[in-house]
Formats: sequence, C-alpha cells, structure tokens
Amino acid sequence: MRRIDPIASITVVALAVALAVALAAPASRAASKPAPESAPRPVRGAAADSGMPPQLAEEIGKYADPGPQHADLAYFVGHWTSTTRVWAEPGSKPVEFPGSAEYSLILGGRFLQLDSRATVGGVEGHGLGLYGYDRFKEKYSFYYLHDADTQALVGLGDRDSTGTGIAFEVAMDMPASGEHAKPIRAVLRRLGPDRHVFQMFEKYLDGRDWKVLEITFDRVK
Repeated sequence: MRRIDPIASITVVALAVALAVALAAPASRAASKPAPESAPRPVRGAAADSGMPPQLAEEIGKYADPGPQHADLAYFVGHWTSTTRVWAEPGSKPVEFPGSAEYSLILGGRFLQLDSRATVGGVEGHGLGLYGYDRFKEKYSFYYLHDADTQALVGLGDRDSTGTGIAFEVAMDMPASGEHAKPIRAVLRRLGPDRHVFQMFEKYLDGRDWKVLEITFDRVK
C-alpha cells in the first residue's frame, strides 16, 4: 500500500484543521438555540441603500446579503480543542497530536474566520481560514493558508444526504510526490451539541476510499 509522504501529511493536516470548523450545524440547530451576540443580522436593505434601481438592488441583494446558511456559522464562534489522528497507510497505528481553534464572524456575518494551531512533532503550526456560503453558486466555500506551505487551498461543498455533514471536493497539490490537483474528499459531521469530527479520504488504485486523517473537536466551556 502507498505510504503518505510526511510533508504531504502536514498539508493534509493543515487543511483538516481548517475544514473542521466547516459549516456543520443544521438550520434546525440555529432555530432551537439562540445565536451568540456576534451572530450576523441579515443585511436585507444593503443593496437598496446604495441608490440602485429597485429591481437591480433586489436582484443583487439576493446574493449579497447573508442567508440562513451564514446564520448557522455563528454556532462555531468561540474556542475549541482538537485531537488529530493521521494514518500513514490503511490499518496502521495513527499518529496523534493536539491542537486548538478560534473562530469569529467577519464582514457582516458573511464569512467565518479561523485561527487554528496544531503541534506536530513538537513544532506548532499556524493556519488562517475563511469559510462561507456562496448564495449564487449554492455551495459552501472555504479558503485556507498555512505556515507549512505556500499553497492556498480552495474548495466547494454540499450537505450530504443525512443533513448532518458537508462533503467538500478539494484539489490538492502534493509537491513531495509530484502530483498536481490530487482529488481529496473531506467530510465534516456533527456528533453532538459540542463535538464534531472531520475526516479526509484518498483513493485506492481501484477507486475505493481510505481514511487518511480524522480530527475530533470539542468546545471549550
């Protein structure tokens, strides 16, 4: 079985720490629990206030103002601890290390900003991310940067059939192996009110998925 290159694994970990904030709270959760004070308020008149013709302002406003998917992001505002496990090959003993994340809403609640840190081999890594929902594309989005790589990671995702998770399609370069735009499937799933898990999958040569990374996040209370 193919063994993951250590450098590539760090990149995968960086992405996973970022994605683990990702947009897992269903709309029903937002309805049953009051949002934090930093939760976004819909900017329903933002386009109209610009002086545009009413019809044009209404059309632009449909895509520019935050929607219910953005309100869901307020659930993740705050501090979390994380436990990351990485598998070098299927069936092997995972490498485990700790981390943390802090999230805040920015730009009128349109994006969730991530400041993530994880200690790998005694060295602390630092990542910055932005997460949102593109109302025109009708897709969840993320953008991620990390101090272990010059690659900017970008992905789009949809809720899965259970409604409890989001599956992202990511194209990741692997410099150590020379691979470009390697397809990675990332799945974020809620496990409870204060815990969620993020997993990343690669493909066997026969097309089967195998898990290379898993991160469990717990809210700091």
